[in-house]
Amino acid sequence: MILFFIKRAELYLFIFMLCSFHWVRAQQKLATEIQMPAFAATTVGEVFQVLKEKQDVLFSFNGNILQTDSVIHTRAYQGNLYDYLDRIFGKEYSFKELGRHIIIQYTPQRMSVDFEVKTPNKNKVVISGYIKNIRTNNPISNASIFDRSALLSTLTDQNGYFELDVKKKSNLIAVNVSKETFRDTSVMVIFPIEARIGDKKKREYGYFEGYEEDHGLYRSFWGRVFLSPAQKIQSMNLGGMFLYSPYQISMTPGLSTHGFIRSQIVNKFSLNIIGGATAGVKGLELGGVFNINQYDMQGMQMAGVFNTVGGNVKGVQVAGVGNRVFAEVKGVQLAGVLNKVDTVRGVQIAGVVNMANEAPGTIQIAGILNASQSTVGSQIAGIANKAKKVKGLQLAGIINIADSSDYPIGLLNFIKNGEKSLALAINEESYLGLQFRSGGRVLYSLLSINVALEGNRPEKYAFEAGLGAVLLNRSKFSLRTEIATRNLLTEKFKMLDNHQSSLRVIPAFKLSDRISIFAAPSLNYAERDENTISGGRTVWKVWRRDRTRNTFYGGGMAGLMLKL
Repeated sequence: MILFFIKRAELYLFIFMLCSFHWVRAQQKLATEIQMPAFAATTVGEVFQVLKEKQDVLFSFNGNILQTDSVIHTRAYQGNLYDYLDRIFGKEYSFKELGRHIIIQYTPQRMSVDFEVKTPNKNKVVISGYIKNIRTNNPISNASIFDRSALLSTLTDQNGYFELDVKKKSNLIAVNVSKETFRDTSVMVIFPIEARIGDKKKREYGYFEGYEEDHGLYRSFWGRVFLSPAQKIQSMNLGGMFLYSPYQISMTPGLSTHGFIRSQIVNKFSLNIIGGATAGVKGLELGGVFNINQYDMQGMQMAGVFNTVGGNVKGVQVAGVGNRVFAEVKGVQLAGVLNKVDTVRGVQIAGVVNMANEAPGTIQIAGILNASQSTVGSQIAGIANKAKKVKGLQLAGIINIADSSDYPIGLLNFIKNGEKSLALAINEESYLGLQFRSGGRVLYSLLSINVALEGNRPEKYAFEAGLGAVLLNRSKFSLRTEIATRNLLTEKFKMLDNHQSSLRVIPAFKLSDRISIFAAPSLNYAERDENTISGGRTVWKVWRRDRTRNTFYGGGMAGLMLKL
């Protein structure tokens, strides 16, 4: 009997030492001794900055419940960091340490845990119990019960009841209970078997900074369709805490090797036969149809249909249809149809559309449309580009739209602070043309319709398109150069086969802020008229062309330009 009590005492002493060691390791920053001066009137943000510089800690919190510009008054303090924070914010806030981060949560409520352990067979243990509000004694529903070492998790029902199945690999586990607005609770569970203690490998965990920010994943189409309400509740309860796992395999989001706690697992390799939903990936993720990550993806992500990431992406995303990222992408996005992201720094390539709120230094390439609500590096699209500020090239098959873009290339360019003008001009072939120039401060496009003033020739009309550049722009003088190609039409608007090309230099003298007069010499090349029989070698002429031969010739254009 005495020997039994000695062994039992040794066991409890060991458990106490183990828990104490775990608490000390988990609270290294919060238990640090600090010395802080008195602040007659300062802000929460300034106190955090002082603590960051002195103790190398980062603070994370929900901006809706704690404002960094809130004014506080503190006395001089010497003691541990936990008590100092407790004095500043009061008992309604709790503080949790994950790495360098001190997570501040608003937890005015407390909970109690009543549980029992069942052993239905040799290799299985069932932990069941009830979670209640310690003040009201009411059951707490949708509280998260989890064991971070075994990657097990469940939620309480409407009566506050839970069951957690555990494989017996140890005689001691820590069951953690979390619920939004409640202070976290942990319970050490001792299994009624003898086993060695101390050989259990500690599972690595981490924290997602900024998890409090709602990026809209659960409110999006993908979140509503593919993520369960229970998974959203789990995320809210556990906050930014996540666990690492080498791999996971799932058939669908509900059928995973990690079970219900999958939403808080970051995997190095993730294979989703149809689709999967996890906390994130730090390595490689493959999905037959789709991949959904609650927080971040680092590495490579490939899906047959779509990838959706609620946090940041650093690496490469490839999808048959689309990639959707609610935060920032640093890397490459490739999609058959659509890439959509909040902020991107890298390359976006889509068969149809690229969309981003901000894309500084980014190249967007799309079959139809590129759109950036703010800054973008360069844009190349089959039909249209739209941005606020373009720092590089903006190339579109039809139209470019921007507040600022120095190098747009398209048939039409609507740049807020760029070139927009109409001109009426006559050239050496007696064509009277109405010209529209649109573009940026440097490059612009030219569209022109022309009518022949002489009536004794087959080409009655001409349509001209070209690209120009502003070489010099002064208060009274400007200098441009243009290359243009002209297509000729008959009186019945039938297209003729012979074409003309021109290189022009356009000096213009400004009569006012909006009106200029110009005379532009040009070097031209024209193909012979298609109804001529003669067709000898190409000739050079100083002025006007030879209609019977292909001709390089000198010409000119003069007119009046109106700035729009």
